[in-house]
Amino acid sequence: MSDTRRRVKVYTLNEDRQWDDRGTGHVSSTYVERLKGMSLLVRAESDGSLLLESKINPNTAYQKQQASIATRLLPP
Repeated sequence: MSDTRRRVKVYTLNEDRQWDDRGTGHVSSTYVERLKGMSLLVRAESDGSLLLESKINPNTAYQKQQASIATRLLPP
């Protein structure tokens, strides 16, 4: 069976409105009871730690960048 995991980079926008590199990992989606909805999960390829857990929201801007999907998660 081939490996269908998608490798992604995770960035967050800091208080100075600069992008911080949080790491590289593999993205998946699953229902997260605590968030009460389908969510994107990114686990670090280095150690499997959770880099991102984000409930999928129709108001979130998802973009395809260089053959990958990116989401821009802005601080409140």
